[in-house]
Amino acid sequence: MFNKRLYILILTLAITLGLLLWNWHSAPGVLLKSASSLTSVNRWEMDLGGQWKIYPSLRQAWITETDLEGKENNSPLTGGEYGFLPSNLDFHVATKAFTVPAEWNARNLMLQINGVYGEGAVYLNGMESGNRIGYVESEGGSSRIQVPVSALRHGQENLLLLEIAAPSSQKNTFLGSPYPAKGRITGAVSLQAVMETSIESPRLYIDWEGETALVRVDFQLSHHGFSEYGPWTVQGVFSDGSAEVAQITTQVQADESPVQPVSVTFQVPNGHLWSPEDPFLYQVYLTVSNTRGDRDDIAFAVGLKSLGYQDGNFSLNGQQRAIRGLALSPTMGYELRNRGEVADWLKECKAQGYNLIYFLGDLPDEYWLLEADRVGIGVWTELPNSLMIPAQRLPEPRIWEDWVRVSSLHPSVWAYTSGMGLEYNSQAALKIHEQAVRTIVEPIPVFNFNLTDQASIQGTWGEVEQPQATRTTSELLWPEEQWVSWVWTALLIIVAWSNLVAVTWRYKELQNRKPKRALRMAWFWQCLAMLTREMTIAGLLTALVFNTQVPWAHWIPNQWPIWEGIQLQSPWLTWVMMGSLFALFRLLQIGVVAPRMPGTPDVMGLAAWLERRYFWNWIVGVLWVLQGWGVPRSVPILAYAAFHILFLPFKIRDTHRVGGRYVDLLWVPGIILVILGVVAAFRWEDLLYGLHLVQQSDWLKVILFK
Repeated sequence: MFNKRLYILILTLAITLGLLLWNWHSAPGVLLKSASSLTSVNRWEMDLGGQWKIYPSLRQAWITETDLEGKENNSPLTGGEYGFLPSNLDFHVATKAFTVPAEWNARNLMLQINGVYGEGAVYLNGMESGNRIGYVESEGGSSRIQVPVSALRHGQENLLLLEIAAPSSQKNTFLGSPYPAKGRITGAVSLQAVMETSIESPRLYIDWEGETALVRVDFQLSHHGFSEYGPWTVQGVFSDGSAEVAQITTQVQADESPVQPVSVTFQVPNGHLWSPEDPFLYQVYLTVSNTRGDRDDIAFAVGLKSLGYQDGNFSLNGQQRAIRGLALSPTMGYELRNRGEVADWLKECKAQGYNLIYFLGDLPDEYWLLEADRVGIGVWTELPNSLMIPAQRLPEPRIWEDWVRVSSLHPSVWAYTSGMGLEYNSQAALKIHEQAVRTIVEPIPVFNFNLTDQASIQGTWGEVEQPQATRTTSELLWPEEQWVSWVWTALLIIVAWSNLVAVTWRYKELQNRKPKRALRMAWFWQCLAMLTREMTIAGLLTALVFNTQVPWAHWIPNQWPIWEGIQLQSPWLTWVMMGSLFALFRLLQIGVVAPRMPGTPDVMGLAAWLERRYFWNWIVGVLWVLQGWGVPRSVPILAYAAFHILFLPFKIRDTHRVGGRYVDLLWVPGIILVILGVVAAFRWEDLLYGLHLVQQSDWLKVILFK
């Protein structure tokens, strides 16, 4: 009779797991409006943004796109699925078909990919090493890849394949993991046709001599062909929109390097200052040409400002500015970009008295910076890979050089956050890291903050209001939890009462091959008690995943994306799946010891006998219900663990009385602990960091007892 119940339990787990996988939801991703601060008259550009095909592997993508070309294939196993780039979609492989116009054949092609979160390779018309045209690796920056002429199919359709894995920030943070092994592209993707030499990577520096602004622009001349086509003439024009206010011309001689650094300085008399009250922007126009008639140009807007940070206070153009900022989560930022409401939202924030927007987690696309420049509002950016990182895995600041170069063109960028929750690291390593970051981002100030449960980030400079950390009932991912806890606790009480009034039976009854009806009912209620106990802890963990808000929850999707992935699934299937899995683990634990017990009892029968010491399970259910009256979410879980420890001596005594050894029940938990120990040995930095968190942080107490 016990075997039938075991089969039902295994079947339940299999069906639930199958339904969960079949109905597995992934964030669909939304198309994000993007922009670049650099414009050009002489470059030809093809926008590759829009609909792409998403695949789980490079081989599947290539085989599907070539073998099934021109055929309808909507199979979920081989057909891939459609998605958008740029978007907030996490993916591993994405493909895009395009055709190069015939007039582009005489030019050099550059693939520009902005907003890269991850690392991987770019392939063209194949998946072999010979088809690899470049690599991408960034934490929100950009990659620019020259496309070899030999790799293109002129006059035919070409297939671009992007293979990208998780960014280092996902792997390096506390308890981080390379899984899911996916990346994101949140910026524009385009193909540009340029001449033999192009202007790349401009960075802006502004200094003042009285009322004269000294605007230095550092950039690179990238030679895509033969360097003997030089020398090159570089011309620069600084305009206020109606007239030229400064200009410069210089000659660059040829050398053997394919990339030549160039620096030009404009003297702008009586510089018109950019400020929130008057967001005035100049225009810079740079051109490079050679004697063969090759020509390239870029243009971008510039705001002249004098930003300072001293004695804990910001100053802009010589006037002290108290920061009143509003933190923006990545999710809300994506929604605003998708709807094209960035400018309107910034204007509304400014009308409400905010003078700065604080970007949490992700770097803002240049679309945000361009609109902030025009509206006249400051931007404070958290550098990726900055949250809760053990000292041994602190990032190399050079990964942010590309982004700092881009942000230097925007007067709206006022500050960076290079660390959040890093105070638990080695102070020596942290100081070295902070100094290296300051060297990269100068003259913009950089900050490190402690993890906090406060509603704002505060300092002598002002405050930044964080997103609301608590959810209303309508915003909960498992809104039915409250009435579920009531119904489930009522069931636990019924099961506990039924076991209390059931016939008393002893261990030797497990040898009874023809039990009477009263004994069969007692066994039924005892087995149900075991199942409901495992389902209770599964329910508490399900609620913890779907309905718990920690003080720094808005950072979690960037740090642990697998957590966000689970939250997209059905809480009901998750609950049943976890409960069935826990019950089977319990039966596995008992199955190891059953052959060593007197009489070799049935596994389910022995489980029913051992369950007698778990009659307290209904109390945990009551504590679950009381969460609606302010009992912290951790209390039922802590009570569950406490009861286990409290009744452990009684369980050991019961086992020894019938001639068994309780130590045999520790084999399965012991093996699991050994596996976890081996994993922890490879992530010992996380253990040390976690110990520091427990010893020193107040927010952990908030999570457990608030």
